[in-house]
Amino acid sequence: MGLVGRNFALLAASAAVCALCAASGPAMAQETETAGQPTLLQRLILGFGRPKVATDTPTAVTVIEQDDIDQEIPDTAAELTTKIPGVNAAGSESNVLGQNFNIRGFGPETVGSSQEGRVQVNVDGATKYYESYRMGGLFSDMELYKRVEVLRGPAAGTLYGSGVLGGVINFTTKDASDFLEDGQTAVLRLKFNGDSNQEGYKASAIFASRLGEHAEFIAAGNYTDFKNIITGDDHELLGTGTELPSGLIKGTLYLDEEHEKVLRASYNRTQGDGFSAVSVGGGPVCESFVFPCFPYATPTNTPRLAEREFFDETAVLSYEDSASDNPWLDLKATLSYSKQRNDQGAFVVADMSYAYYEGKLENTAEWTGEKFENFLTVGLQGKYHKRRRNNAASSSHPEYNQHGGGVYAQNEFVWQDRLTLISGMRIDWSTLTPSGTLAEAHPEFEATSGVAYAPKIAALYDLTDSLSVFGSYAYTERLPSGDEEFDYRGDLIQNHLKKERAHSVEIGFGQDLQDVLTGNDALAYKVTAFRNHVTDLIVRNAGGDFENVASANLWGVELEGSYEVEYAFAGLAASVIRGEDADSGEPLNNIAPDEIALTIGGKIPDHYLRFGWDARFVAAQTRVSTASGATPPSDPFNVHDIFASWKPEDGALAGFEVIGRVDNLFDKEYQEYLITSGPSKGRTFKVSVAKTFNF
Repeated sequence: MGLVGRNFALLAASAAVCALCAASGPAMAQETETAGQPTLLQRLILGFGRPKVATDTPTAVTVIEQDDIDQEIPDTAAELTTKIPGVNAAGSESNVLGQNFNIRGFGPETVGSSQEGRVQVNVDGATKYYESYRMGGLFSDMELYKRVEVLRGPAAGTLYGSGVLGGVINFTTKDASDFLEDGQTAVLRLKFNGDSNQEGYKASAIFASRLGEHAEFIAAGNYTDFKNIITGDDHELLGTGTELPSGLIKGTLYLDEEHEKVLRASYNRTQGDGFSAVSVGGGPVCESFVFPCFPYATPTNTPRLAEREFFDETAVLSYEDSASDNPWLDLKATLSYSKQRNDQGAFVVADMSYAYYEGKLENTAEWTGEKFENFLTVGLQGKYHKRRRNNAASSSHPEYNQHGGGVYAQNEFVWQDRLTLISGMRIDWSTLTPSGTLAEAHPEFEATSGVAYAPKIAALYDLTDSLSVFGSYAYTERLPSGDEEFDYRGDLIQNHLKKERAHSVEIGFGQDLQDVLTGNDALAYKVTAFRNHVTDLIVRNAGGDFENVASANLWGVELEGSYEVEYAFAGLAASVIRGEDADSGEPLNNIAPDEIALTIGGKIPDHYLRFGWDARFVAAQTRVSTASGATPPSDPFNVHDIFASWKPEDGALAGFEVIGRVDNLFDKEYQEYLITSGPSKGRTFKVSVAKTFNF
């Protein structure tokens, strides 16, 4: 049996074990709360409407919290997604100068593809831009964030935007309250990360202050200096070194004694410069270019080095009023601004900028009866987006303005704390208008407008106190982006694309158990199967132009589970995903291979120690497209990491922490299927040392 078969069999066996747990659930579960340890799936989900734990949500969701981020010592966002089923980095995993995400086969095939709309990334509620083809999408420093929430599947689109076929990733920046304990007025946290592979470091400083009883303030600054990555076969991965300063300023003002009326303002910025591997087709012929060929190439794709400077900034002003004495009012209002600029030199000369202005108003009304609760969320959203080409060399980078907005409603009905029904509807509208050099050079290009609809219905039913089943249906439409509609590298004819339309179904079951093997442990798991049928899918053809294909099918199964007890913990994530052209049966080119991620660890609470082992088992991807320029097949691999942390909570060393990791313990040479910039890091020793000082 090949690795694909073994992975599929292991996933099926894991699901069967979970089913056996479900069968015995009533005997294991307790009707009252126990002192069991919280698991990954018992964390609160904030981005799907009313806060609830993952096992009570009728869709697939995962939360990464501050301790998880600290434990990974991540250089890039890609390092935070390896334990989430169905989520993969794409494009340039090992370079902080741009990260892309692929969820359940939706997202860019390479760093050279657009993914705008199919996977939405938000920072503090502000939408981040994703049309930076050849450059990646998210340009940011992971040290700025305390929480990452991943909502997989289109059902999340009701609250965020139509066309979210893959899902939504919400990043939340740090707050002053994360560092200030009761009675403290100010703290200073200093942190240093070292990385042996890139002979690099990150230095960080955070100052948090409480200004009386009604105001808090945080200022954070980080500086990263990395040299090039060394792969498992001792190759230097050119273009992966960079200098990266970043910072965050956020203030919180409480306008009432109960802290229910909250005004927040934040600004964060990341900027950097260095060389980057840029994906360009045409084979491994580079003698005519100023900078050398990247050392890893395929017959149809040769990443080449380009000098790049960029900045990414996000500003958010928000107001919340939870009004506990008024069930009809739970108001959230947000104004946000987001901008990226990329200045790229060498053989591909480009200076491009992207800016988003958004406003969102949302309210949740609650009413209850003897046997039911009902929560109705309604919202209004408006946006203005402009894309600019800042030099004449950016010849294939169409400039345009986009105006649009959306209205939405989501209702959650809970009957006797056992049956949950969630229904929703969203209507978005958008107008794309050519501007700048595009409008001047091609007056034949016309403005386009469209309306997209996204209804859904989802249900979750508790069969027992611990076991639940769920299912959902979502229909969504994605309007073409400006890059897709106005792309003019080929025949200089406007594409006049149709909007994508998708019917999506999810079904699954989950269980949340206490006192399973001991009197103080917890086990939670969730199994999700999904199927998406997409018509008029927008893809690049062999000539480099965007076009609609008739239809495509994507389906798969995901398993996520975690176990916690006082002295040990474990986690499991697995996914099997397939995708094909519905007419020809040809495989789609952006489907990640079968994968299993496993974590096993131990804890010594009395000494504040935590340690463990991470492993990923990834199958070969042989179901690949035969189209010109398609990503070639990938080989199977497995990679192992070990980690340990020490965080004393009292005594003279309270506020001090040390975290260490060895990633790719056996110095494995491997490459992710969706990564075009070459193999991943070889063996890497990482250390993080931090100390918090109280004032």
